Formats: sequence, C-alpha cells, structure tokens
Amino acid sequence: MLQWFFYKPTEIERRIQELYQSIGIGSPADIQEEQIASLLDIKLRYEDAPSFSFEKGKFRCIVIDNSLPADEQRKHFFHELGHLFRGHSGDQSRFPDLFKELLEEQAEHFAKYALMPYYMIQALPLPEYEWDFPHLIASTFRVPLDMAKDRWEQIKRRINTGRWEQACIERERNRYRKAEPATWCDEAKRMFRMAIDRKLQKGQGVIIR
Repeated sequence: MLQWFFYKPTEIERRIQELYQSIGIGSPADIQEEQIASLLDIKLRYEDAPSFSFEKGKFRCIVIDNSLPADEQRKHFFHELGHLFRGHSGDQSRFPDLFKELLEEQAEHFAKYALMPYYMIQALPLPEYEWDFPHLIASTFRVPLDMAKDRWEQIKRRINTGRWEQACIERERNRYRKAEPATWCDEAKRMFRMAIDRKLQKGQGVIIR
C-alpha cells in the first residue's frame, strides 16, 4: 500500500492542481489538448513546423509540429503550455544558453506534472503487483511507458524521502521526551533524587540543566 501522506507535492504541482480544478479538469480523461487550450483561451494550431508557443498581451498561441507521432505531439503541447504557464515569454534565441536550458527544464517538469498529476495518480486503484503500476499510469494518462516509469520512480522517491524525514522527526521527539524529567517513570525519579541527596551530603553543588 502506498503511503501517500508522506508525498510532498512541489509548488508547481499544487499550482497545476489549482489550475485544473479552476477550469473543471477533474479526471485523466479530461486532460485533452484541445479542451484545455479552449478552456484557457489559447489558440492551438497544428502545422508543418517546429513546435513553439507565443504570447502577446492577452493573445496566447501554441503551435504543434504535425509531423510528429501523436504521443510526441501530446508531450509537445504540455511542454509549450508550461512555457506559457511559467511566463517564459520573449525571444528565447537571444537568451544565454544556461538560461534557455533552465527554461526548458522547467517546461519539462511542468509537462510531466500536468500530464500525470499526483492527486489523480493517487486516486488510481493499485494493481496487485507494483511493476504493473507504470503500465496503468501510461494507459490511464495516455503517455509513453518510459515517461510513466520515470514519474512512478519519482513518486516512490518522494514517498521514501517523506518517510525518512518523518522518522528523523520522531527520533528527535523521542530523544527529547527521554531527556525530560516529567516523562520519567517513578523509579527513575527516585534514583535521580537519591543521586542528588548523595551529592548534597558530600557538600557538592548540584546543577540541573
């Protein structure tokens, strides 16, 4: 059983969830390019040209390379939607290479999260065997299997990280409780008082920190 309460979504994941809920995208079947473009008032065109996005004022447009396979066109749409969502406007050809790489990386992250939102994956019925889960994600969200596997591994890493962090917190809490005299058992309190009395009898001072 997946312990989803250990999963900590990123800020961009939370913003995607808010966006989808605000426009009525409530299930994996709703994650369709034409529908999302229409709901967000984005002009969507398929042309014999490299994919790109464009924004000027209130006008926003996404052009998808129609020579690509269908699954690649779908990935390109959400990649370009990520550029618009994150405000990557302007002529990127004039940007420094490192900055362009950052923008592309951000758009790729957006595409992954927008195509496979964590809160929708969380609602999926768990298959009997873990290795079947990436196949379920791929078929449910209509993404390539390698992309689904990558998302699945990311989810497991996040859950494991959250579990480790919680274990560290609990360990520190337990250490604090053990050091707090108010939580000691009666026998421990009795032995502690005896030790103090002996020091006082020997004329030694006692410092309690």
